[in-house]
Amino acid sequence: MINKDSLISIGYISRPHSYKGDVQLTLERKIVPLKRDDFLFIKIQGQFIPYKMIGIKGKDDEPILTLEFIDTFDKTEEIIAKEVFTDKEVLPEESELTFIGFQVIDKYLGSIGIVQDIVEMPQQLMLLVPYNGELKYIPLVDDFIDYISPEDKEIVLILPDGLLEI
Repeated sequence: MINKDSLISIGYISRPHSYKGDVQLTLERKIVPLKRDDFLFIKIQGQFIPYKMIGIKGKDDEPILTLEFIDTFDKTEEIIAKEVFTDKEVLPEESELTFIGFQVIDKYLGSIGIVQDIVEMPQQLMLLVPYNGELKYIPLVDDFIDYISPEDKEIVLILPDGLLEI
C-alpha cells in the first residue's frame, strides 16, 4: 500500500507526444533525476497509481516519457493533466531544496540575503537571492563555497569581485 504522505508532487502530464503512448511531463520542481525503471505515481480519481518509466528522452524540464502499460493514444488521454508524484525516500540527502531559506553570507561582504529558490542550469545550480533590491543569481560551485552549515542554515561563500554587480 502506498502511503500518500511519503509522496511529493513534481509536476503533471502535459500532453500526449505520440500515438504510441508517449507523454510529456512538465516538471514544476526538479528534485531528483528521472531514471529509466523508476516509478512515478499519477493521481487518478484520488488514488496514486504507480507507473514504471521504461523510456525517457527530451529536455530536462519537459521530458518525454514512455510508461509501462500506456501504449496507445487513448490510454494517454486518461492521464493528461494529472498530477505526478515521486516517493520522498528517493530524494538525495542534500537535495537542492534543502538550501531554500538558508542565509547566504560572503566571507568579505557579509550577509547577502536568504535563498528564495534554486535554479538548475546545465553548468551548475544557481541560488536565487535578493540583494540590494534585486534578485541575483549566485552560482553554487565548489570554488565559491567556504562552508555550508545545515545547523545554522547558512551558506558561506567567497565570491569573485563584481559578481553581485552583474
